[in-house]
Amino acid sequence: MNPVRRVANQISELRPLAAWTLETARALGCPQVTCADADLCVAEAVANIIQHGCRDGARHEIGVELRLDGGALVIRIEDDASPYDPLAASIAEPSTLAEAGPRGRGLLLIRRTADAVRYERRGGLNQLTLRLAIDG
Repeated sequence: MNPVRRVANQISELRPLAAWTLETARALGCPQVTCADADLCVAEAVANIIQHGCRDGARHEIGVELRLDGGALVIRIEDDASPYDPLAASIAEPSTLAEAGPRGRGLLLIRRTADAVRYERRGGLNQLTLRLAIDG
């Protein structure tokens, strides 16, 4: 099992990427809840990159890496889209069901699911690193 997957900036890549994420997390020995959390975080982060970061109409590549590190699953997502720090974005949490729309909650889900999130812009690339603690 290759712990790195590269995909194009196309929505059609999300379903195969989800299958790979689940399969790779399982192969690394992660419990089902961690596999599901990894799937959610990868899908939301990559969908945001495709929909918001790659607005120039050019082909971009998104890399996703999964690895174990000290009792946690570490997910690194790297792309060559426009610089964008998802941690700097202000996110209003809905206080009622009426305020909660069907879109715009990806970053909130990632922040709530991951135990740690870090963003860097390095060498012309966006790098988002998520850490999911494995309860064992």
